[in-house]
Amino acid sequence: FAGLNGWLNSKPLTVAGLRGKVVLIDFWTYSCINCLRTLPYITSWDERYRASGLTIVGVHTPEFAFERVRSNVRENAEELGVEYPIALDNDFGTWNAWHNQYWPAKYLIDRNGHVRYYHFGEGDYNESENAIRELLAERTDADLPAPAALADESPRGLVTPESYLGHERLARYVGTTIAPDREQQYAFAPKLAENELTFGGRWRVEGERAVAARDARLRLRYRARDVYLVLTGRGSVSVLVDGKPERTIRVTREKLYTLVERGQIGDHLLELRFAPGVSGYAFTFG
Repeated sequence: FAGLNGWLNSKPLTVAGLRGKVVLIDFWTYSCINCLRTLPYITSWDERYRASGLTIVGVHTPEFAFERVRSNVRENAEELGVEYPIALDNDFGTWNAWHNQYWPAKYLIDRNGHVRYYHFGEGDYNESENAIRELLAERTDADLPAPAALADESPRGLVTPESYLGHERLARYVGTTIAPDREQQYAFAPKLAENELTFGGRWRVEGERAVAARDARLRLRYRARDVYLVLTGRGSVSVLVDGKPERTIRVTREKLYTLVERGQIGDHLLELRFAPGVSGYAFTFG
């Protein structure tokens, strides 16, 4: 663990100090939908195997500025039921020390301090649990609890890729030319191809987010079952799918919000109508 900004749920830990234990390191951040879908499996392993010698450390490496705030991480970790140690890696010191490139990423370390297994992204949970059980069994005659063997709920099928709204990573955008970091009027593009998005009304498009002003709207043609968006500020976002009202989101704090939940993957046109002052960061899909 290198260059950390503090710990939650634990006093400071070191890899050397954890020798003799099986350690699972999970790189995550609380507004990442892939990380959130992985957490139920990780928390179940913590509950099941902690007494058998497993220590889980969640390395919280932020993607967005608001995820660097300790109180935001603590509040969301409590809400998510994360009770194992959390290392606050705001400056990417531990991320870089591990040459990590992914949220989420899991590294499994044996009792001698050697990495014996790793996994990037979602899925393969039974494989990961079996790797944990094998390392725990290497130096103990005690019986392990029965495996959790939770069903893999990872999304299946081709969906729209992650879509950022800040100008630093904005892709598949059509419409009025972006004016970085200053407010201006935008007009919807007349047509959208698959996965394209467009702004309408007044926006200030900053590096990592788009800040809504008067009559701010957004359209996105997507393919997915579920749609999520990282939002900050205070106010409402009206959600329409294929021209019909879906729901109204009340933005009260900085986190990932669920915009659309459907039973199966489909092609749709999303329109969002923002209250002034609400900011959007990135769409993800499931």
